[in-house]
Amino acid sequence: MILTSFLKLQATREEDVTGVWVSNKKIAACGVKLKRWVTMHGVAVNVDIRSLENFEGIVPCGLEGREVTCVNDAIDGKQYTLQEFAIHMKAALEEIFGITLLSAA
Repeated sequence: MILTSFLKLQATREEDVTGVWVSNKKIAACGVKLKRWVTMHGVAVNVDIRSLENFEGIVPCGLEGREVTCVNDAIDGKQYTLQEFAIHMKAALEEIFGITLLSAA
């Protein structure tokens, strides 16, 4: 939602492949895991170009031949810091789930 409404990106899902895709490149992922009756979940969005350096020596999510991108590469104009993006991400999550997220002290 934040990618399409706030950043005006054409973000999509692909059948049988995890993640969020922009221009055929993976920009975000979410995951859920259950182990010993405990659930773990998370979301990851590549915001800054530096985050892509981590993918140079691996095959992201086991998707051979697929590329990753970041928000700042996918948009025209303003470049966002992680802190700026987090403000908008927090607002989007609160709206979608009807919750109030608290900031860590």
